[in-house]
Amino acid sequence: MVGRENLVKLVLTAMFCAIIIAMTFIPYLGYIVYGGLSITTLHVVVILGAVILGPVRGTVLGLVWGVTCLIYAAMNGTADAAIFLDPRISVIPRIIVGFASAWYFIGFKALFGRVFNKNKASEVVAMTVTGILGTITNTVLVLTAISLFGGSGVLKLGMVLSVIIKTAIALNGVVELVLAVVLVPALGVPLFKMLYKHSIGE
Repeated sequence: MVGRENLVKLVLTAMFCAIIIAMTFIPYLGYIVYGGLSITTLHVVVILGAVILGPVRGTVLGLVWGVTCLIYAAMNGTADAAIFLDPRISVIPRIIVGFASAWYFIGFKALFGRVFNKNKASEVVAMTVTGILGTITNTVLVLTAISLFGGSGVLKLGMVLSVIIKTAIALNGVVELVLAVVLVPALGVPLFKMLYKHSIGE
């Protein structure tokens, strides 16, 4: 049964990677562009995948997100594109988000399992908290990376525009947070059911 579960997880990993790639390049799906800036929905896919598939595969999904973000920035003409051309800003934070989100879920599932006597409520609450923390992790890491490594991109944009973009990214994080809180548990519960069903060979 362990081999069957690993096979299902491998298929799900490939599926999540394909979804990330498709959403990146389908307009207004992975990145919702407004006023020369953009809100991402891809964090939901990565956090959800990390919750379902664990730290190693979550890290892979974060890497795919980061690389596609870098490619998207190179192809895109939005005001924030110059900043995200640096892989230390576009790639590394996303890898950490995928890895950290899986551990957030593992830790909080164990914690809330004791509170809720290991019933389904512990899973749902843990997914909700993971959605919150995963999104905050992404926003904080990206803003920190911009402050530390955004030199060339910031110079191209100008300091005033750079401050505006940083503020917009922080505000975008609020919208992204709401999306994660709603969608991670809403999609995670049925995915866990499917994974369990296939792992036991039903």
